Amino acid sequence: MFFGFGGDSKRRDVDTTRLYKDLGVSKNASASDIRKAYRKLAKTHHPDKGGNAEKFKAITKAHEILSNPEKRETYDKYGEEGLEGGGCGDGPADIFDLFAGGGRRARKGGNRKRKGADVQFPLKLELRDLYMGTTKKLRLTKNIICKGCNGKGGSGVSKCSNCKGQGSVMVIRQLGPNMIQQMQTPCSQCKGKGEVISEGGRCKECKGQKVTSITKTLSVHVNPGMRHGEKVVFNSEADEAPDIIPGNVVVVLQQKRHPVFRREGRHLIMTKQLSLRESLCGFEFIINHLDGRKLLVRSEKNTVYKPNDTKCIPDEGMRDSFERGHLYIEFQVEFKKPNFYSDRQKEALEKFLTKSLPPKYDLNSDNVDEGTLIEVDIEEEKRKFKEHKEKNVYDEDEEDHERGGGTTQCRAH
Repeated sequence: MFFGFGGDSKRRDVDTTRLYKDLGVSKNASASDIRKAYRKLAKTHHPDKGGNAEKFKAITKAHEILSNPEKRETYDKYGEEGLEGGGCGDGPADIFDLFAGGGRRARKGGNRKRKGADVQFPLKLELRDLYMGTTKKLRLTKNIICKGCNGKGGSGVSKCSNCKGQGSVMVIRQLGPNMIQQMQTPCSQCKGKGEVISEGGRCKECKGQKVTSITKTLSVHVNPGMRHGEKVVFNSEADEAPDIIPGNVVVVLQQKRHPVFRREGRHLIMTKQLSLRESLCGFEFIINHLDGRKLLVRSEKNTVYKPNDTKCIPDEGMRDSFERGHLYIEFQVEFKKPNFYSDRQKEALEKFLTKSLPPKYDLNSDNVDEGTLIEVDIEEEKRKFKEHKEKNVYDEDEEDHERGGGTTQCRAH
């Protein structure tokens, strides 16, 4: 098979600056600078604010890539083509290395450090914290390279003679006549490290472990409008180890349940119980908002509020980079038991309320039966119905299995 390559043999230059220009920041801009630049430009170019949709799309793409440490690293090396192609480069030399088993690249980058694992921390927040914005302190205990030995473990470090510095050895076990098992196990002499340190040469600070432990405090800045599940990333703040690029500390925001408000995107929703009198004659109540303000809410004139009626107070929802959300109030009407009024009060109500004429039926017909209403716990009935439905599905599956019919399908959830 023959592969032809156009152009010269050198890797062609790629543009690794355009996304930075789109946001108006320098290539060494911090994650905070990138976030601030994006939010400032987004307010100007958001289509809902009369901005340019294409420009907004460009800055959003730039922010998505540059705010992700791994994507940013790939973009800085290979440009946007590297992101589309997995960041493997695009020159003939790369393809030659691929078909040659990676020999030249392995020799060139054999000492390249690998990146350590990221560490996630859940941070529980009140809804008020996400509404107002806040700063939380996170105490982090992590390993750092020992300063006493610079991560070497001590003096007199030598390659393990048992495993030849590989950290593992091949073990062959006889399982039976003409049957053996070959397996790789960690070296018992160096405990998988590939090197040994004499007792007298071990570093006194780290005891030959190459790392020491410290406690560090991180400031987690929560901006107004941030959401449940959103992440705040601290680059290279995870454990350090020799020949390892430290991973990131990822703080995952978790919103606690609020006794009054529910959040839907940038909107807030609450439920308000009304008495029958309030639903018919009007009401007035106070909402204690998340920022400490008190909102006075009055019913609309000559309006009857029915169960599940929903009203909106504009611009009293969550804050975000672009605009304020709304506060929605779902009304429920509380109906008291029949004995809460007297017969005289009932007669007075009947005078005000329009009497509906009952439909005409031939009660002497054989097709008319009388139905009796009884009280029921609807939640309990729903639970029983669900159990019955699940049992029927299980029984149907068992019947299909016994008949040997049907095919098994997998569905991604």
